[in-house]
Amino acid sequence: MIALRPLHWPDDRASLLGLDTSFTTDRVFQLQQTDHGFKLDETAVEPPINKSYSLIDSVDLIPSHDWATIAEHNHRVAGVGSMTIEAWNRRAVLHHLYVTREARGIGLGHALVTASIGVARDLNARCLWVETQTVNYRAVQFYRSMGFEWCGFDATLYDPSDVDVDEIALFFSRDLR
Repeated sequence: MIALRPLHWPDDRASLLGLDTSFTTDRVFQLQQTDHGFKLDETAVEPPINKSYSLIDSVDLIPSHDWATIAEHNHRVAGVGSMTIEAWNRRAVLHHLYVTREARGIGLGHALVTASIGVARDLNARCLWVETQTVNYRAVQFYRSMGFEWCGFDATLYDPSDVDVDEIALFFSRDLR
């Protein structure tokens, strides 16, 4: 059973820190420069990449976001989504979208993004924007399946001491008009 509910702070803090945000992938995207721009090429990697994103440095910011929702599966916290609205350009920014490993593929991510789109529209946002990484193949595929389009990258966003040298930030946007 899937359910979405508002964040209950600070009661949900420990559950959020306990989410398994790790993933394993045997495919990544590589950024390639072309004559007139850039393109993403899907590439196989061997051995597979294992990655985990800790919420320890950002969990205490989630309650300050304009929207924060918990996804539950079988009455247990299994995911979180949070978003802010940038008033100056009316862009909604999806800061967190995590679904624990054991609950992936059952619709929690879809439900969280669908809910964020509804709230963003209610708050008069013109688009929903999200950042992910070239190594997060499944996230890129997921956002594309939800109607997001690749709109940019930043090869210098991540601290090189924290990530692999080939990890580049990718930005996706979904028009809400």
